[in-house]
Amino acid sequence: MISEGKAAGWLQLPTEAFLPWAKLNDIAFDHALPGVSMGKGGALLASNEVNSNGGTPQALMTVPRSLILSLERVMEHAKVDKDFREVLESLGEFGRSLPCELLPTFWSSSELQLLVGSTLAPAISSKLRSLRREYDNLCEATRTTPWFQIVQDALAFDDWLQVDAMYRSRALDFPEIGHCMVPCIDLANHAAGEATTAIYEKDGDGNAVLLLRNGKSLAKGEEVTITYGDEKGACEMLFSYGFLESERQSAETLFLSLSIPDDDPYRGAKMRFADCAPGFKLIDAEDGQVDWKGEFIWLLCVSKEDGLHFDLARRVDGEEEVHAFFGEHELMGGAQELHAILGKTDLWDVYHLRAVTILQQRVFEQMQVLYGTQEDIEATAHGEGTDVRDRCYEQAMQLRRLEMKLLNSAYEDFELQTERFAESEVVLHYLARVNDNDDDTNAEQGEAEVEEDFS
Repeated sequence: MISEGKAAGWLQLPTEAFLPWAKLNDIAFDHALPGVSMGKGGALLASNEVNSNGGTPQALMTVPRSLILSLERVMEHAKVDKDFREVLESLGEFGRSLPCELLPTFWSSSELQLLVGSTLAPAISSKLRSLRREYDNLCEATRTTPWFQIVQDALAFDDWLQVDAMYRSRALDFPEIGHCMVPCIDLANHAAGEATTAIYEKDGDGNAVLLLRNGKSLAKGEEVTITYGDEKGACEMLFSYGFLESERQSAETLFLSLSIPDDDPYRGAKMRFADCAPGFKLIDAEDGQVDWKGEFIWLLCVSKEDGLHFDLARRVDGEEEVHAFFGEHELMGGAQELHAILGKTDLWDVYHLRAVTILQQRVFEQMQVLYGTQEDIEATAHGEGTDVRDRCYEQAMQLRRLEMKLLNSAYEDFELQTERFAESEVVLHYLARVNDNDDDTNAEQGEAEVEEDFS
């Protein structure tokens, strides 16, 4: 319905009608107006020369509180709209969160193949499955409402994709408001670092205000930019906003999944205990090094032989629950607490070496998939006459290059860490003790075999 409406024009506001609508709704354009930026489409442009001299930040635009689409506003509207309230109530907690751009959720199957080996591929697959579940839940939960009776013949899964894309690509994390959509301010395009010329805040009356950054100036017609999040990695930018900046030189960050081996007797218990995402994040540090974050890895580094064990306890209601212990210490805080406990032990270097070794292997596996598919991906026909659009091809290729660069750096960094920990006195003593124990065990087994043969 949404796609059809935009194509037919009845769901597409003409450009010349947008400004009158905004002014009619009391949006104050102090020093900025909607316009067009070459290569970007819709944008905000300075309506006159404006400077920030370090005093009170100058307001470029003010949007009334009543136009801010936030959770608060949704709940306020539900108080006066019976049908809308009925839909929300039928959804329960599912409906209490807010859910066109060319996001990867709209890419064709051939275009999605371009992402194989990148961290975006599993993210898109998971997102599409999640959106399908949400759509099915929406239809089922609201089936008896008057609203659904009206829209059911026109409503389609594509509409839910469109709503998700509209919100995800336009939502701002507003101070004191949270995630919301703000008309006109969401026209501002992204620019990172010093290229960001404006910030957004809430004023004393609850209105959304776009302010010129301190130390910045704009000439008439110059584009007003905000940041969508300087810390966002290439994968997240393409996932949420449908583009990568042409000048981007780093993937910044990427997430790789981890799994506990099937032959680990504690696999199920570890998964229930973890309380964190099953993977780790690689981060391109400014000093040229690669950092990593992730608590899940520590569950892969210890076993029963190290002192980790799980006990079952029965609650008053008869249900069983898992209690985790490391030695005599009961773990109540998931993998994060396990990490803290391991850091205080004498064998910390041993556990750290195990972690780095596993992470390096996981990086290597990702590199193999990415590198192994690169030649075929590069040879993919694209452009006019194919089902692969040029923009999708270019964005996918850029993402692959950036992620391969970060993976290469991470692999080399893990190699250096492995060498450093392998030379640790703690590790050397531990390995020597393990080898001695193995020799003793082999000797005992040999004696037992000789005695058995003799008898």
